[in-house]
Amino acid sequence: MSTWTGIDITQIHLTTSDLLRGAAKSARDKVYLVHVQRNSEETFGQFEAKVNRISNLMAARYGVKKGDKVCTMSENIPELLHTIMAITNLGAVWVPINSMLVGESLRYIIEASDSRFVCASDRYRATVSAVLDKVKAPVELLPINELAERAESMPATFESPARPDDDSMIIFTSGTTGFPKGVLHTHNTYIRTAVRGLEVLETDSSHRIHVYLPFFHGWAYLLMLGALYHRCTMIMEDRFHAETYWETIEKFRITQDHWTGTVPINLMKMPKTDFESRVRLKILGTFGALYQTMKERWPNLTFQSLFGQTEHPFITAVPPDQIFPGSDGVPKYPDEVLIVDDEGRPLPPGQVGEIVCRCRCGVRMKGYYKNEEATAKTIRGDDLYTGDLGQLDERGHLHFVGRKKDAFRVRGEMVSAEHVEHLITGHPKIAECAIVGYRPPEKEALKEDEIIAHLVLKPGESLSAEEFSSWSEANLPRFMRPRYLRIRDSLPKTATERIQRFKIREEGVVGCTKLF
Repeated sequence: MSTWTGIDITQIHLTTSDLLRGAAKSARDKVYLVHVQRNSEETFGQFEAKVNRISNLMAARYGVKKGDKVCTMSENIPELLHTIMAITNLGAVWVPINSMLVGESLRYIIEASDSRFVCASDRYRATVSAVLDKVKAPVELLPINELAERAESMPATFESPARPDDDSMIIFTSGTTGFPKGVLHTHNTYIRTAVRGLEVLETDSSHRIHVYLPFFHGWAYLLMLGALYHRCTMIMEDRFHAETYWETIEKFRITQDHWTGTVPINLMKMPKTDFESRVRLKILGTFGALYQTMKERWPNLTFQSLFGQTEHPFITAVPPDQIFPGSDGVPKYPDEVLIVDDEGRPLPPGQVGEIVCRCRCGVRMKGYYKNEEATAKTIRGDDLYTGDLGQLDERGHLHFVGRKKDAFRVRGEMVSAEHVEHLITGHPKIAECAIVGYRPPEKEALKEDEIIAHLVLKPGESLSAEEFSSWSEANLPRFMRPRYLRIRDSLPKTATERIQRFKIREEGVVGCTKLF
């Protein structure tokens, strides 16, 4: 089994407070955070002082204490980062919320995490307020944009009660096997993963890291922690901007970036610039079949793929000296990656099976929050069963094949058919719903699908495509909204009344109405 070595992350025993204190002590006057849209910057020292003041405010005025669950819902702004670090500084547990969630899916995250507080930016306060009266336990809404101002008179030092193995984050999965599960990480697991994630790009203190990814995904949080560890500068944007991307890279002298699958597709649609032809940039992401096309467009850029998931964000990566087209990399020693059959027996190179990570680095999740059954199915000793399919080549490199689960990727997000069906059957006119994915030819390279909703209405009801589309827009996150609709008299089922999705899938978009 091929592996790569480097920093011994098993020797890292830190909290986020330790990490921030160490960075501010050794690089106090160096710029840590630049926000492009605001044209603002903060040094490591300034960032630490704001975090500590907000920590003191949240403890003294709002009563946030160690072990409390605290959600955040915000766009990428400096105040979000201050709040995240203040939450973990307090020894509380941070729960990021996908900013596209609305209604029932938003309520579910707040309630399932047992959160006592939701910190929301001005943009999302009304969205959060609309569901709080439906949450069973009392929840207090805190204004992210106002916390720093309210904390100005608070001390700029704070003694954190957190310890490295304490819980620090519950980040919810995309619900690929049903309802989203809360993945529980400690301070240590995520800091170690952050160090590993940036190490593969040979990161040092001279690097300037571009961050456009939303912080509810977790990878942006890894970059934030990794930048603290390596004393790097982060260049943060509110979102990805294809039209000004290369201008931003040049203006802010960015040296590394982290791309999702849609980024290269969007950039390839833009006119080629002189700068992108000569710039040297290190990029980490999941590229698969796009790798060769990307190298043809940007021969001077270094692309290194990885494979990970919420439960273990960095299972494999492509080392700098082992870049092969199509490879998703190798694990870092002493971890191993196995490919197993349905009985858990290891398979030889070239055969497809479930990807299992034998984790000895202490970076996988602690477990699923309040879900012992799912935890036991996924974690078996040192082994993490991913539910994903892959194969190893003769060099020991992993090649991701697809998902074992009944789920698909839509607009960059993993979507569970069962979860979307649950939300749609909340419509008063709908009796049954079956959700399947449809992959248009133009999305094959991205391995992304569109959603088709097959609906059976309640007796005597009628539902137009326009009415359903309007309801979906108001009640479903953007990435869960069906693009195609088919209303039918019944759904194909087995003798035991299970929906036969494979039959529905075979129909494609025949008989469907395109909604947008």
